Amino acid sequence: MSKKWVLGVLCIGVIVVIYFFVSRPSSPASPAPPGIPDTSLEEQVCQRVADQDGDCKGIRLFDADSHLVFAESSTGITPALTNNAFTEFKKFIYPMLNFQEFNEERGDRGPIIWQVKNKVQKNLSIIYGFAEDEAKTIVINSEGHVQPNRFFARDNLWVWYATFQKDEVKLPVKVTVYDAKGNVISKGDEEE
Repeated sequence: MSKKWVLGVLCIGVIVVIYFFVSRPSSPASPAPPGIPDTSLEEQVCQRVADQDGDCKGIRLFDADSHLVFAESSTGITPALTNNAFTEFKKFIYPMLNFQEFNEERGDRGPIIWQVKNKVQKNLSIIYGFAEDEAKTIVINSEGHVQPNRFFARDNLWVWYATFQKDEVKLPVKVTVYDAKGNVISKGDEEE
């Protein structure tokens, strides 16, 4: 009888434990944090680019270190600043890089063109521009021989950019451009 009694107590104990797990009130569903936007960052940026340029082909690059995105339209490439979480658009960085202007000014400028934007926000400045495919390496001599980042934009055209954690970069910007064999193909000053 003692075995039956122990077995009965064990069964009742298991039933009580199951009852508490099943009847335990579930916590109410918490609402989404208020900081999450209704639209994605790409949709936000593309909508603003389309409002200005008539279309947006998408974001070509997200730079997590500087919180920049580069959006492409049929007109050109526009850099934009985002918040740290890449959830909100903050502002465009002007002037945009214009495809047609770059192609028309080939004889005057050489294989690269640059824009400088100081004080994009506190302690952030940027040098950005287009480079033809022959420009394999660019060195920004006036800023401590920095080699900028780059990404492919379209036929024989690359976007180069470098960000600096300071309010202003030295003007004029002094750059040296090298080809695939390491030969200097352009050396000089470019300025906004």
